Amino acid sequence: MILLILGISFLKSAADDNNSSNAVHMDGNVFVQVEGDVEYPGVYSFDHEPDISEVMEKGRGESSSPAEDNKSNPLHSGTKVMISEEKGRYRYSFGEISSFNKITLGLAVSINAESKEGLAAVPGIGKQLAGEIVREREKRGGFKSLEELKSVPGIGDKKYKTIAAYVTL
Repeated sequence: MILLILGISFLKSAADDNNSSNAVHMDGNVFVQVEGDVEYPGVYSFDHEPDISEVMEKGRGESSSPAEDNKSNPLHSGTKVMISEEKGRYRYSFGEISSFNKITLGLAVSINAESKEGLAAVPGIGKQLAGEIVREREKRGGFKSLEELKSVPGIGDKKYKTIAAYVTL
């Protein structure tokens, strides 16, 4: 009986989460996060790289007119769009979804661009190893291949196999 109550409670919680700003709305395998002056903030998936008008439509729940300069630029998976509205005009700023969210969504984290904190979110890395990766990256001027991670103190063949699925250049 207790398990049944816990199960129902979990399902209700999951349903409530689908209406929150942290919800992931699944359609495809290209993930774009939208935040700011939108009615439905969250992470949306598309079956193609969307343009800003498609992202606005999902976030606002209605068709909206995009900025002319962003109409033809497709957004890649892992993009975060911050939208602000002032006097009926929209402004857009772009960034990256957090490394924790990328990993949760099955997206790779860049070893050449991610912060120490972001790298620490990768399974098998942690804070100390993330610091070693950042130091080696700075020393080299960036990694040229994933295999170069093996030169980082603390990363051998076994550790490399663990983290390689989660990282990219």
